[in-house]
Amino acid sequence: MDKTILIEKTSKRLKRWEFIITAALFLTLLAGFGTLYIAIPLAITVWSISGLCFLAFIGIRTAIWWHHG
Repeated sequence: MDKTILIEKTSKRLKRWEFIITAALFLTLLAGFGTLYIAIPLAITVWSISGLCFLAFIGIRTAIWWHHG
């Protein structure tokens, strides 16, 4: 396969993962605010998951940078 085709397929796959991770990040942030009304420890747990989503977002942005310069 041609190198440009492989780069384009990699780019589309990474952009799809970036969209999924960004959506999960904002959903967990909003869920954390929503769970504040239920219990504070539950909200802290949800925000911890949001932190993991943020680390994944940083990782995917680094992967995009690594592949495409």
